[in-house]
Amino acid sequence: MSNLLPRCEFLLQCIFRQQLRCPHCGSDKCSVVARKHIVTRIRECAECKLYFTDPIYRPLLSSNFYDVLYGGEGLTTRLPAEKELRRLIETDFALSDKCFHARIDAIRSLAPSARLLEIGSSWGYFLQQWNRRGKHAVGIEISDRRRSFGVNKLKVEMVKDFESLGKICFDVIYTAHTLEHFTDLSTIFPTIYDHLASNGALVIEVPNFAYRERGADILSLIGAVHPLGFSRRFFETALPKHGLKVCAFFDSWDSFPHGPSPAVQDGVPDNIICLARKSDVSCASRRSGPGSWPDMRGIASC
Repeated sequence: MSNLLPRCEFLLQCIFRQQLRCPHCGSDKCSVVARKHIVTRIRECAECKLYFTDPIYRPLLSSNFYDVLYGGEGLTTRLPAEKELRRLIETDFALSDKCFHARIDAIRSLAPSARLLEIGSSWGYFLQQWNRRGKHAVGIEISDRRRSFGVNKLKVEMVKDFESLGKICFDVIYTAHTLEHFTDLSTIFPTIYDHLASNGALVIEVPNFAYRERGADILSLIGAVHPLGFSRRFFETALPKHGLKVCAFFDSWDSFPHGPSPAVQDGVPDNIICLARKSDVSCASRRSGPGSWPDMRGIASC
């Protein structure tokens, strides 16, 4: 029953509200490509190729929407009890679904001495494993409950928004299964640009909302919790406009960073992992001040 209020609120917004402009580029050239549960429209922006729900759910009464309605599998959102946490730390997460050793080694190959920023850190399990390998990472996490757990229990550095970082630049900015929760994508890439060091790497993982290839079979990937849907076309179109050069796409972490996926594939992978680099030489060359954290709801030669 705890999620009844946000579900009813979303239903009412579907009936009485519309999202006619793209939440990334602001274009009004957005057409309805599908409907979900009759009342929710799925639009595609003709300018930047982003998919998004119409309306985009913005909680008015259920302020703890992220904690109440969004429940991931395994340890994604569930906070471990003290005994379980001790076991996870003692085994370096080796037997859990949040073991990221191989992924961390792959990302570190982009810049062995990298200072990393993670966007969407949950309760800090990735940051803890990164730091355990002798490198320093900082995380951004909007959930007060999860951020507090990471800071107090795992002793990792986490902040609530980009403004808390000041003017710090990072060698790698990494985000996995976070961007699809945003309700406003208009400031995130300029802000990432501002916080990337010269030639810094951006690594993004998101669900592959390849609607043109898979149609209605993937409508489960988009909705109140995931209001945005991403395809390769979006990143190829959007990132260069913000000084971020797309280097390669990968179907899985097993192939990252040396086995990019081909442009034409037989199948459609479940996830997109995009590697991009800052294409300018100065971290401050386009700085207009770090942007604010938008509302929330993965080595190639460049």
